[in-house]
Amino acid sequence: MDNNKPKVIIYGGNGFVGTHLAEKLSQHDFCIVCLSRSGHKPLHLNEQPWSENVRWCKGDANHPDQALLKKAEIVIVLVGSAPVPTFSRPAYEKQLNSNGNAPSQVIDCALNADVKRVVLMGAQIPFFLNTKHFAYARGKQQSLESAKAFAQTSNEHSSVVLQPGAIFGKRHLANGKIIPIDIVLSPLSKIMPSQFISVDKLVDRLIEVAINEENYKGKFTLLKHRDI
Repeated sequence: MDNNKPKVIIYGGNGFVGTHLAEKLSQHDFCIVCLSRSGHKPLHLNEQPWSENVRWCKGDANHPDQALLKKAEIVIVLVGSAPVPTFSRPAYEKQLNSNGNAPSQVIDCALNADVKRVVLMGAQIPFFLNTKHFAYARGKQQSLESAKAFAQTSNEHSSVVLQPGAIFGKRHLANGKIIPIDIVLSPLSKIMPSQFISVDKLVDRLIEVAINEENYKGKFTLLKHRDI
């Protein structure tokens, strides 16, 4: 791997959106580092030649490695849990951490590592769910505020937060088998385009954000579902 290429670090890089993003980023002139708690390349990518051009490393968003983030051109934060109800305090705190504290820890660490650009995966949340009682919504708001604060640090810092609706596309289990959710969600996306987005369309916008630095430089940008 050419270490002279611009370095892109993806937290949550071996997940659903992360793997699709890494594949398309590999077509551009980047040094790509995908971080996850396991540190393993997903099984379904073993036969994909592009995956050999990506570093698959262990990294915990709750305890980000500042040394690893140094010299990164951009840090992309995709970590988070599913928007499910919680029925106990521990479950609430766990979801709040996954969607709020953990992404915020990465953003703060990126700032301390002198990274100038951060991209955060947020979410489109219906107004009636956007309350402090819904841990998912509260966490997403917390990480959004962290991204805003990052961009306000100086004229050289920029952050972009994307808020897509429900994301559909080709998903895989840990054993490499495909989860055929597109059978249901793809037709629904045509009926309710304001609620669903394909992973390919989302990743294309992420690529645009990563490549066209001048469009976002020195400011905070919020890209809602309709803007993606």
